[in-house]
Amino acid sequence: MIAPMNYCYLNGYILQEDKAKVGILDIGLLRGFGIYEAMTVVHDKIFRAEDHIGRFRKSADFLKMQVPLADHELTQTVFALIEKNGLAGTRVNVKCILTGGRALGGIDYDGAQPTFYIFLEEWKPLDPKYYAQGASVIVREHLRQYPEYKTTNYITTTLLQKEMRQADALEILYVWENNVLECATSNFFMVKDGVLVTAQHAILAGVTRNVVLELARAHGVPVEEREYTLDELCTADEAFLTSSFKDIVPVVKVGGTTIADGLVGGTTKTITRLFAEYLRAF
Repeated sequence: MIAPMNYCYLNGYILQEDKAKVGILDIGLLRGFGIYEAMTVVHDKIFRAEDHIGRFRKSADFLKMQVPLADHELTQTVFALIEKNGLAGTRVNVKCILTGGRALGGIDYDGAQPTFYIFLEEWKPLDPKYYAQGASVIVREHLRQYPEYKTTNYITTTLLQKEMRQADALEILYVWENNVLECATSNFFMVKDGVLVTAQHAILAGVTRNVVLELARAHGVPVEEREYTLDELCTADEAFLTSSFKDIVPVVKVGGTTIADGLVGGTTKTITRLFAEYLRAF
């Protein structure tokens, strides 16, 4: 059986993934100088496209690069790829990568001549056990460089993948000076006395995170965006993480500590239901 051909977008062209090449002098390869955006397509629409593309442009501006497509062109390209890959009508993960392009003198770059590519992955849901029974996370002391921007620097995350799997954990929770920040590829929340608490600074403000905050406030769930410590988290009533590719996942174990009774809590169930309803209606 011949495997289906996968197509991506690279610098103005849609082509087969195995034909897409980035030069060895690209500064994204040589110096890790690049940004990344991850979006999901549901019901043939990019979920919160304006938020995702806005964040992508914010990151590009910070690194003094230009996204070579206008917003509508980027969206059109995503759907052209979905059609080309035969994924219309399915939920799809979209990944956009922008680097500074060909390096100048080995370390400089021309921000107006970037490398830009987009590729797709068919969305695959997590094992239902994570939603029904909750997940665990390992804990590491780490503060990402430029955390407000979605750069391609995932060195710490990559190094910890084996350890995460050995611990049967779903994610890595980053803390800094004992303050809870975010997960490697997700945002993180705790619930204490009915109040939803999440970090406000030194994190990447995820789109799903922001939707959860909107839904909570709209439905009378108290919210606090503030610093909170790992010690405080360990005495929480509930915890969960949020992600464009995972949606809402209950967390029942943090490192070696079981959160409360180790069961998925009522507030987490409420937030999960509200988000699922929002997603269905999107």
